[in-house]
Amino acid sequence: MDILAAVIFILFYLVSIVGVILPVVPGIPLAALGALLAGWMTGFEQITVSAVIIVTAFAVLAQVIDYVAGVVGARRYGASQAGVWGSIIGSVVGIFFFPPFGFLIGAVVGAVGAELLYKRTFKEALRSGLGAFVGTLGGVFAKIFIVIAIGIAVFPKFFS
Repeated sequence: MDILAAVIFILFYLVSIVGVILPVVPGIPLAALGALLAGWMTGFEQITVSAVIIVTAFAVLAQVIDYVAGVVGARRYGASQAGVWGSIIGSVVGIFFFPPFGFLIGAVVGAVGAELLYKRTFKEALRSGLGAFVGTLGGVFAKIFIVIAIGIAVFPKFFS
């Protein structure tokens, strides 16, 4: 059962890595679910309840950082509320039209488009788009570090 639990976690973990790059996949929450399943399968002896709680906290932190990074990046570069919403909507739409990195393209296009509709100058709109790009990319990098931290928290438990 321990080997099966490890395999289950590894599968969920690999999908979570894909989800860091491809935001359609709820990556880091899947790593938390994989840790929970692996813990349950081992009677929480190898993957303890405290390890599952830590991984779940990482997953929540990743979701918060992902959202906040985009907003902060756009705001830092002067985006209006319209630019922030344009960035968020553009990210979601971009995923479907330009996978796998359409969320970045969409964030920029959405922020710029919304700012232009909001009657901002082209230069201001481009600056907002740059902020959306920087913030969204920052969120991706933060999630990469968090998924690595989850791996560090869980993988050694299978070998102890």
